[in-house]
Amino acid sequence: MSSITTSTTAGSVSSSSYMGQYTGITSDTIDQLLQSDELRKTVIQNKIDKINTKSQAWTDISTRLSNLTSKLDVLQDEATYQTKKVTSSDDTIATISGTSDSMEGSYDLVVKQLATASKITGGVVSKADGTTKISTKDALGYSGKLTITNGATDGSDTALTVEIDVKATDSLKDIANAINNAKDPSDSTGTKGAGLKATIVNNQLVVSSEEMGDRTLTIGGDLKDSLGFANSQTTRGQSSKFTLDGIEMERNSNTPTDVVDGVTLNFKKADASKTITLGLTNDTDKELSAVKDFVNQYNSVMSFLSEKMDVGDPSKSDNTTGALAGDSTLISLQSKLQSTVLGGKSVNGVSASTLGLSVDRNGTLSLDETKFKAQLAKDPNSVKDFFFKDTSNKYSTEKTGTGYTADFKAILDRYTSTKSGSEGVISLRKSSYQSEITDYNKQIERITEQIATKRARYVTMFTNLDTAIGNLQSQFSYFQSQNSSSNS
Repeated sequence: MSSITTSTTAGSVSSSSYMGQYTGITSDTIDQLLQSDELRKTVIQNKIDKINTKSQAWTDISTRLSNLTSKLDVLQDEATYQTKKVTSSDDTIATISGTSDSMEGSYDLVVKQLATASKITGGVVSKADGTTKISTKDALGYSGKLTITNGATDGSDTALTVEIDVKATDSLKDIANAINNAKDPSDSTGTKGAGLKATIVNNQLVVSSEEMGDRTLTIGGDLKDSLGFANSQTTRGQSSKFTLDGIEMERNSNTPTDVVDGVTLNFKKADASKTITLGLTNDTDKELSAVKDFVNQYNSVMSFLSEKMDVGDPSKSDNTTGALAGDSTLISLQSKLQSTVLGGKSVNGVSASTLGLSVDRNGTLSLDETKFKAQLAKDPNSVKDFFFKDTSNKYSTEKTGTGYTADFKAILDRYTSTKSGSEGVISLRKSSYQSEITDYNKQIERITEQIATKRARYVTMFTNLDTAIGNLQSQFSYFQSQNSSSNS
């Protein structure tokens, strides 16, 4: 018999015959043939999913470690220690505040006189063209100089003279701003202010000394008269007068800081007939709160690490383990934190244990508040130095120091650092994971390409087979019909 062809002989099958018409092989059949290749992709994707789970676990750990670092930062902050509780029997007359170095105390105060500033008030200013109704923003049309001299009436300091250059385009507001921004001409750095303050009231310039007390202010320059100071009004300042614990005092300020070391008094109203009591005591609440926050965050971190390392119950068929079970890096981190939490060098007898920090058999950290407060009352400076002693200098760009928190943060930084060139363990681990995922994705891409190639080959092969069988069937039918005709 002659070979099978796709000629247009009667009964032949067109080349457009679809796959499976005769063989029964369909797209589903090809899917089954490619199932092993698809399984390879699934196996690799499962590996990627596991890596992503581990990577996310490390991300969560990093977040919790960063939160722990922030709690340590609070324990390194100077403002956390020896803050003060203040009281005043009449805060309408005066209040008190103190620094971390100020001593506790109670003071009896009588404010007899508030300090005021010396000032000169000029007359109403008009424009150079005689216009009297003006805005403080209108150009005045004057050009020249205004000089202001400021010095202590008793000659206790050197009088200072500033010169203001006025342009024709300047307004009253421009001139006031120039006075407020004037610098001390004797200051070579050009940063020290001249100690003058100018305001505008009813289109009148009011120039006062920033330093209170009786000071001599004089106005000069060729624009003195034009700017309203020909017939100016001078108000002499005065010092504050008060008694503290029976001692008579005067200061050129209503907020003197040199009366009691580390203490600021704030006078609000004078009443020579009334004695008020000001109190200053150490506030331990901030320190206690900061340590409690650290304890809570430490326990949160350790609980989370245990959860991620949990091996479950291997005897169960459906056992579920933590995302990082058996991870040696995580085990090492947990061990370092456990060994550090009760460490730290003792400072004048102050240690983690004397402060009331302890760990139970389950690894949970706790704080004995009574012991902590007792140690704080006994030696607050040593408590502060135990947690952190700042060794930074004024040129340092980063805070450096020693102590419990510094040791703790050094460990955390080795894991959480993201600085280029000094990445921490977690950052490096996540980079390694990403590299693995990239390689696995490339494998999936290659397998996907291979599957596509195989599928195309199978489709062509089985389509051709169907076509060939169809042609064979067609020719066989043709021969049968010819044979029947011949027999007839």
